[in-house]
Amino acid sequence: MHKRKLQDILIAAAMRNLPTGAFICDREGVVQFINAAYAKYLGLRPEEAIGRHITELIPTSGIPAVLRSRKAELRQIRRFPNGGATLIVNRVPLFGDDGELIGALSMTLFDTADQVRDLLEHVQCLDKKVSSCQRRIKSALSSPYTVESIVGKSESITAFKSLLLRYARTDAAVLILGATGSGKELAAGAIHAASSRAEGPFVSINCAAIPKELFESEVFGYAPGAFSGARKEGSVGKIEVAHQGTLFLDEVGDLPLQAQAKLLRVLEEKRLFRLGSSQPRDVDFRLVAATNRDLEAMITVGTFREDLYYRINSMKLRLPSLRERREDIPLLVRFFLDHMGAGETACTEEAMHALMAYSWPGNIRELRNAVGHALSLCREGRIDIHDLPSECCRMEWEKTMPVGSLQAVTKSVEGQTIEKALRETGGNKVRAAAILGISRAALYEKMKKLRLARTSGAEIPSRQTGCDKERKR
Repeated sequence: MHKRKLQDILIAAAMRNLPTGAFICDREGVVQFINAAYAKYLGLRPEEAIGRHITELIPTSGIPAVLRSRKAELRQIRRFPNGGATLIVNRVPLFGDDGELIGALSMTLFDTADQVRDLLEHVQCLDKKVSSCQRRIKSALSSPYTVESIVGKSESITAFKSLLLRYARTDAAVLILGATGSGKELAAGAIHAASSRAEGPFVSINCAAIPKELFESEVFGYAPGAFSGARKEGSVGKIEVAHQGTLFLDEVGDLPLQAQAKLLRVLEEKRLFRLGSSQPRDVDFRLVAATNRDLEAMITVGTFREDLYYRINSMKLRLPSLRERREDIPLLVRFFLDHMGAGETACTEEAMHALMAYSWPGNIRELRNAVGHALSLCREGRIDIHDLPSECCRMEWEKTMPVGSLQAVTKSVEGQTIEKALRETGGNKVRAAAILGISRAALYEKMKKLRLARTSGAEIPSRQTGCDKERKR
């Protein structure tokens, strides 16, 4: 069979068997082909329509207009008379190899109204899924913090929050300086939430957590095939994800030198080049950086670029450490207890005094951990000093240390330790001796020597804690 003839046969068969309606007219509007689906709309057999002008079959047909204008009419609504079907059709002019008009094609997009309804339902379902994904992405890239999340009413933190809100109204870069655990990411999120970019993404990058060899590809993205092991489709960097939002660089002092130069160029030009690409990409973001390191000292030794420092240092915020705002500790303890589901739990005066006296080198993060530790040990909804980590109550214990000769101090501590063991065992000398690691006879001897009552320890049992361990040391 001749190849051309086979093609014609296949095309004709395909047109006849289309599940949707189709017909072809010549340039005079005479029907030359119509398939069974379209003929059914007209209440005819295909052979009854061929050779007739289209307006005889459909008086309001749009085919004559398409033949005159030589322009397609897409997604047009076709309503057949006498309660017939309502369809969406495409009408397309047909041209020969020489560019001359030779006819027109009309094809329905759907065979029945049910198909339209099914498609609409499918589109609506897809739309819901897309909307759900968009909400999840927005939630994942939004800041969970606002300025109200910064707990405290001390003079220093109040001044900090006031300055933060003033800076947030601008679009300039902000550098947050603060000790480890003082809440720098919380402050950065509050800046974003109070800014004009609050509806945009908040992208946080911990510069110390990304290996140097992966930093550029993670932050700036990379083109397909940029390096061995790269995704074949390439990757979007975190800076591009932050477009129209806020980019937070935590621990910016750990930014690799090569990445510093590239970041400076992005900040100045507002565009970036993915790794392995020569195609620039426009980016628009607000930069917030944070560090607990002395960047000026790093500039002196050549580990931080001076030009980048002055680029990110246009507005500086110094976050006070916890020891600088001790009066906020009761509020923070209450906040942590509430968020840990322990709203009815409270600290004793002695425990709160110990918390207020401690130096808190780990700042807010250390306080949160200390509250969690105490909550796991406390009884009857009361956190006592003995429930706190040993380092938190060491200062309180040192205040109660007896002053005198080494022999007197040793005797005092030994007596306190024995009394503690007896309290824990409800006065049971055998168990107390086992706790102390001595024999019962040795316990009696020490009690006699220290003039402790034979019935000592009959009080309500307590338990050994970090502070008691400290006393034993």
